[in-house]
Amino acid sequence: MTEKVRVRFAPSPTGNLHVGGVRTALFNWLFARHVGGIFVLRIDDTDPERSKKEYLDNILEAMKWLGLNWDEGPGVGGPYAPYFESERMDRYKLMLDQLLAGGKAFKCWCNPAEIDEMRRQAAMQKRPPRYDGHCLNLKEGQREAYEREGRQPVIRYRLPEGPAVVLEDLVRGRIEFPRDMLDHFVIARSDGKPVYNYTTVLDEADLHITHVIRGDDHLSNTPKQVLLGEAMGFAPPKFAHLPQILGMDKARLSKRHGAAAVLDLRGDGYLPGCVLNFLALLGWSYNEKDELFTLQELVEKFTLERVGTAPAVFNSEKLEWMNGVYIRKMPADDLTADLSARLKEALGGKDGYDQALVADANYTGQVVTLLKDGLKVLAEVVDQGDFFFRKEVDWEEATKAKFMAWPKVGEILGTASVLAGKIEPFKSDLLEAAWRAGSAEGGYKFKDFIHPTRFALTGHSSGPSLFHLMEVLGRERCLARLASASILLKPV
Repeated sequence: MTEKVRVRFAPSPTGNLHVGGVRTALFNWLFARHVGGIFVLRIDDTDPERSKKEYLDNILEAMKWLGLNWDEGPGVGGPYAPYFESERMDRYKLMLDQLLAGGKAFKCWCNPAEIDEMRRQAAMQKRPPRYDGHCLNLKEGQREAYEREGRQPVIRYRLPEGPAVVLEDLVRGRIEFPRDMLDHFVIARSDGKPVYNYTTVLDEADLHITHVIRGDDHLSNTPKQVLLGEAMGFAPPKFAHLPQILGMDKARLSKRHGAAAVLDLRGDGYLPGCVLNFLALLGWSYNEKDELFTLQELVEKFTLERVGTAPAVFNSEKLEWMNGVYIRKMPADDLTADLSARLKEALGGKDGYDQALVADANYTGQVVTLLKDGLKVLAEVVDQGDFFFRKEVDWEEATKAKFMAWPKVGEILGTASVLAGKIEPFKSDLLEAAWRAGSAEGGYKFKDFIHPTRFALTGHSSGPSLFHLMEVLGRERCLARLASASILLKPV
């Protein structure tokens, strides 16, 4: 490439940053880093009613958390500032005036009801439902009459006659857009505010953007933007439209599919490297077998040629699996610190919990060490580790009913109490050996011996290694819980 590649991510601060937007940001970032280009962050905030500082802060924080640093944009600056659309209104007004003066745009006084009627008539005549150009050649008296009615005109682009608009998309190949798909579309509202298809063209040109990489939901906007660019005297950038992201049910991705705001993923305990790795595979692949990549490996391997056209599927189970892999790769000290902090934040000062244990760094560290290899997300440590800190066991009702109907549960828990009282030292290997011997002597299957013990100690039917959790709980707490369970499960 002879020119310096410049790409941009242009979110609107009208909501929190979600995974679909991050996938777009990531592909732009990877492309720029792969070819040694520039990644620009531009904020499309021309909607003052919906744009909020809290959303802007969310976008910037999410980008920073993921490590998607920008070369130009908010907080960084750059040679083509400003990078907020709201600070470029004078520029938009100037170009609008030039388009009007050059006959490439015109004012339209048609109201919504009249536009709807035009479209209805077109549909009845089996023509594309387009604006028919009513205000293109109004006489002076007609314009004055509309103004006396109090009508405020919009500004429309004047669509010239010509051949189809041809796009050589870097992902989808050659695409043709017939002119009859287009009309004299609005580029500024009646209150003077410019619309997206207008501002983005001028922004791309002024920021010297060479490649526009975005979701295919923008594909229908592309011919309008190409034509507008020509009217303004700009050569179009190269376009690459990414495949849409679907949920497992093949419906367009939404919150109900688990596509949370990015910082919600952080709160749930997803790791940034995992999120980027997972999102990179939504539409891009390196080969058919490799799925785990560091960010540097993604930079080295990423090309637009490997981006597909088929919709990508957001599989939340795969994301959880991948995050579990990343958790197990975390440095031990970092992981322990994170999980311990989550436990203390969730349980500290909460009724029903032994606050001395919550504050005991050594005890909490033992709990974390036992649980960490089974986690898919970091936040699971709270639910999975809850029973270690409770003053009294929170019994699962369904499991309790099962064991209450088990005739020998009292005998088993009595034997377990005897064994727990005499094992010395109270270590997992000795506990397991004693439980195996005790089950054999009592004529029980080993599994039938350990399941009631687990329920008595944790209130659950599954969890970490029974004998390791017993070692962490300690003899005193184990004996107290076995006694409580014996009373709880005693037949009426």
